[in-house]
Amino acid sequence: MKFKSRHIEGKGRGKTLGFPTINLEVPKRFSLAIGIWAVAVQIKDNKYIGALHFGSVPTFKEHKLSLEVFLINTNNKDIPDLDFEDITIEPVKRLRDVELFSSPEKLIDQIKRDVENVKKVFNLQESI
Repeated sequence: MKFKSRHIEGKGRGKTLGFPTINLEVPKRFSLAIGIWAVAVQIKDNKYIGALHFGSVPTFKEHKLSLEVFLINTNNKDIPDLDFEDITIEPVKRLRDVELFSSPEKLIDQIKRDVENVKKVFNLQESI
C-alpha cells in the first residue's frame, strides 16, 4: 500500500535528538497501522529508505497522531526542497508498536535500533 502526503512543519524535536524527520500530513481515510515502519520513500525523482513513525508521541506527552519519516543514509543537503512536494511512501515492514520511554536518551537508543532494523529489512550493511 503506497500513499502520498505533503511535508508540514514540525517541532524540530527529531533534529535535537539527532534524527531529523520529515513531518507529513496524515492523509484522509488513512489506514496504516500505528507503529514504527521500514519504508521506501520517493521525493521527486529521488528514492530513499526510511524509518516511519505513525502514532502519538507518548514520551513527550503528545496524544495527537503524527506521521514522520527519518531518511536513512542520506545527508539533509541531498534532499530536494520539500515545500508543496508530494512525498510517496511505501510501507515495507512494521517493526514495532509506539512506546513510552522514560527519557529522551532511552528513545534515542531505540531509534538507533530501529534504524539498524530498517537497514536489515533493506539489506544494507553500514552502521549509523
